[in-house]
Amino acid sequence: MIGKSIFAISESFEVSMSRDDFSAKVLDELAKRVAFQCSAPSCRTTTIGPSDSRVGRVTNIGVGAHITAAAKGGPRYNDKLSKEQRAAYSNGIWLCGNHAKLIDDNEDRFPEKLLQSWKRNAERSARLQVARATGSFAHTLLIDHEVIINERDLNQHVMEFFEDTGAADAWGQRIYDSALMLTYELGINAFTHGGAEAVHLKANTGCLYMTYRGPIFGPSDLEHVGGQGGAAALASFREQCNGSMELTYRHRDSINEFTLVDLKRNLNHRHPCALRLTKNLISGNGFKPAQGCTEIHIYIDSTRVFGFSDARRLVQQLVANLPDHCYVFHNVSRDPGLRKYIAEQLPRVRFISS
Repeated sequence: MIGKSIFAISESFEVSMSRDDFSAKVLDELAKRVAFQCSAPSCRTTTIGPSDSRVGRVTNIGVGAHITAAAKGGPRYNDKLSKEQRAAYSNGIWLCGNHAKLIDDNEDRFPEKLLQSWKRNAERSARLQVARATGSFAHTLLIDHEVIINERDLNQHVMEFFEDTGAADAWGQRIYDSALMLTYELGINAFTHGGAEAVHLKANTGCLYMTYRGPIFGPSDLEHVGGQGGAAALASFREQCNGSMELTYRHRDSINEFTLVDLKRNLNHRHPCALRLTKNLISGNGFKPAQGCTEIHIYIDSTRVFGFSDARRLVQQLVANLPDHCYVFHNVSRDPGLRKYIAEQLPRVRFISS
């Protein structure tokens, strides 16, 4: 809910006694902990600057907005909060004036959980930027969020989802553009060829998931249905994002699950088709999560030596537990002999150096 700028506190206007407004101290803390930048991940506008006419010679376009409303009847109002909790720092977020109004006019799109994630992410970004060299950049994380999308609203809601999760900030514009296009095309094909009634989008730190109920319809099917849009988007994604992002696919319990995995983070083990190695081998139940995946991703621990003997034993495990799959090895030594040795035993294998 729209609150006040730091400067508006000292100005004279009538305030409803039923509102639980922020104090000047809370507003100051909200603004400074995000370096006076809008917390909306698609914005990051600097909200403070010089003024030649205003008293104090500073102008401010930022707003300390309530995450849950300051008064009954407002956006996201939570009647379980006390007056003190409603006016506390924990219930505030620093935004530019435009986004402060946007979140209140579209409360279904901007639930409390998402705004809290925005706030944490903006503070993390500001913390990383402190004392960094000029021109350097600290990547933020993808913001946790999830939505259910129907076919009619696919275009609009996919775009909003990417904006609201800060995908451009987390991945960079080139990856953002390719990932957005691929996600949109996957959604079209989910409804057109996959028999989906709705698709579920979820962002979680290093991964973006799209799931829907229906028969098997993975990347290989996408390339062979004759619908050139989806196949072309997949080919473009693989070309533009090679080594930076990966698409994985799993079908289990009648659910199609596509995952876009950020390969530049040390978070790759979180996606469904990843195998976790312990001392260069996979533990007993480690194969279960990858059942239903078309490609199996094996992440080698870069802090350990992974040699020919390790490769032999790991290949034996893979053939015994997950035969007839495509295998993707990450962080294997670039030694051509080792890679050739693995490829001779696993014909459908490729290597990615993250």
